[in-house]
Parts: sequence; structure tokens; C-alpha cells
Amino acid sequence: MENTTMIFDVNRDPYNHMSRMLFGRWKPFLLMAMVFDEGKTNFSDFIKQLPISHKVLAENLKAMEADGLIYRTVAAGTPPRTEYRLTESGLSMVPLLRAVYDAGWKDMTAKGMPIDALGEMWHGYRERDNRLMYRT
Repeated sequence: MENTTMIFDVNRDPYNHMSRMLFGRWKPFLLMAMVFDEGKTNFSDFIKQLPISHKVLAENLKAMEADGLIYRTVAAGTPPRTEYRLTESGLSMVPLLRAVYDAGWKDMTAKGMPIDALGEMWHGYRERDNRLMYRT
């Protein structure tokens, strides 16, 4: 019979699981970049959009793939073109990310805090601007 003593185990808690899966430093941004790019993004586009190193980007994408949020395809060519797409599970997380962003946006606005323009674009608070998005 299983021990019924009620001891909190953070490693078995759904909040902790989702926090690890979705709220690492770069994961929300990577997921929303894919949503904004109609469900798929190339490795090089992430680099253009975010101030992230190749190494950190690769580590985050690998973890997100292992968690079933995204999948990766490599197109032949020189150099090979790597594309990342949201899985059904990844897409199911978008409403949660939007709700968290909206709450943060409203709070920051109420407090007169500056808000990143790219995030505002991804979440519909400003018009799409490819110059801003790809730093061109």
C-alpha cells in the first residue's frame, strides 16, 4: 500500500512541471515567435528576432522538442535549412501564454513601465513590422 502521508513534493507538482516546460528564460518567446510565423520558424529567424546565442537557442529548442512542444525538420541543401513547427501540444499552450502576457502587459501599462515592442507585435498590441522583427 502506498504511503498516504501528505508531504509536498515540488518535483511532482503540475505547476513545477509547466514552469519548467514553458517558462524557461527563452521558451515563451520561441513558442510565440512560431505562432507569429504561422506555426513554423527557421533557426536563423530566431537568431534575427531574439538576442540569443546559437548554443542557448539549440539547447532550448532541443528541450522543447523533447517535451513534445515542437518538432524539427531539416531540408537538404547547403547549408541545410532547419525548420521548427509547433506540435498539437505546443499549440495547446498558446492560450496560457497569451493570458500570462496579457496580464503582464496590463500590469506594466498601469504602472507606466516600458514594454518590449516585439512582444507587443507578437500579441497583437501593435502592427507587424518586419524591420523591427528581423532587425533589418
